[in-house]
Amino acid sequence: MAARVGSGAAIAFGLGLALWGAAGHAQLATLQPIPPADCRKFAAQAQAAVGFAMTAGEDDFTDLTDGSDGRSCHISGSAANQNYGAPAELAARVGQAFGDWKEDPARAADASSGLEKGLVSGNRIATIQVSWEPGPGAICSDKEPLSACRITPQQKLWNVVIDIVVKAK
Repeated sequence: MAARVGSGAAIAFGLGLALWGAAGHAQLATLQPIPPADCRKFAAQAQAAVGFAMTAGEDDFTDLTDGSDGRSCHISGSAANQNYGAPAELAARVGQAFGDWKEDPARAADASSGLEKGLVSGNRIATIQVSWEPGPGAICSDKEPLSACRITPQQKLWNVVIDIVVKAK
């Protein structure tokens, strides 16, 4: 007997395909966050290095070098009234938390108001993003690029985002 559209057999078969497809998609998530205790440890080390609060959690993450995705240990913090002259200075301090990890130029980008650097250690990948924007009380023109904004380092609101993942082999 042929299954009719809408019959119980066809619905069960369709549901099975949908569940199999969802399971197959979940297997494509090749990036996992590092263990929560390790994530908190990196957040504490980054906080000690930069001198302002850093919060650890989890977030979605896509590795732009190969399009793989999953979840990351996500560490972030923001602070004004800091004396950092450039994003590279702040990124170098954050990088101290990563000891002997190797820099990965494929994950690096640089701009006047921020930068991103990538680090690897075995099958672990970390990205560090540092940026700034005018902080409280700073006045910058909307008609000029942010790099033209003439404010002191203390008037900048500094933002740091760190993502750390384990990539399945």
